[in-house]
Amino acid sequence: MRKNGRSRGSPDRLAMSLSAHFNFDVSGCRAHNPVRVDFEARVTLPEGQEHACRIVEMSTGEIVFFAPVQPRYGDRVVAYVPELGRFEGDVEREVEGGFAISLWLTEARRRRLAAQLVWFANRDFLGLPDSRRHRRIVPRMQWTRVRHIDGSEQIAEINDFSLCAISVDSPEPVALGERVAFGVKAAIVNRLFEGGFVAEFEEPFNEGEIDETTRF
Repeated sequence: MRKNGRSRGSPDRLAMSLSAHFNFDVSGCRAHNPVRVDFEARVTLPEGQEHACRIVEMSTGEIVFFAPVQPRYGDRVVAYVPELGRFEGDVEREVEGGFAISLWLTEARRRRLAAQLVWFANRDFLGLPDSRRHRRIVPRMQWTRVRHIDGSEQIAEINDFSLCAISVDSPEPVALGERVAFGVKAAIVNRLFEGGFVAEFEEPFNEGEIDETTRF
């Protein structure tokens, strides 16, 4: 049913609902204010010890961990989150059952994280399923070489990958439909976006064949 020419699920109504509920600007894709999340993570402390923990709150400037350890104020912490990748930051405060770090992010990474947090908030608030065919994985080693059909190569940064496709940031332009290779894995460029592209593997991986330690 429509009212005043807009459906109940219109983008305008969705943006207003999200802005009011989460207190961030969906239209500008900003997520400066914290979003409640529930991610598994691993943190590495200055002494080199690694601990499993959970992220309970996150913004583009801070991560709040529920963790079995309490690092010191100012300690440098490295965190790996399977859904989002690797983060670094300094411990800025204690919280009940854990701690919070302030993030070190480039402006490009901050914008990408903002978009990801908006998507997660959108999905959880509205109960939306993940419409993507396969779970995305952010690798621990995000740098790779893209080889072109003429033999030339370029360095690219992997955003994420799945059984059937890979998304990378790349300073060099590619053509839609171009055949490229990541190591021995051939793929066809099927989508372009500002600063990068998505390519679909000619031969998808099998379930259980890849994880965050996979290198291309």
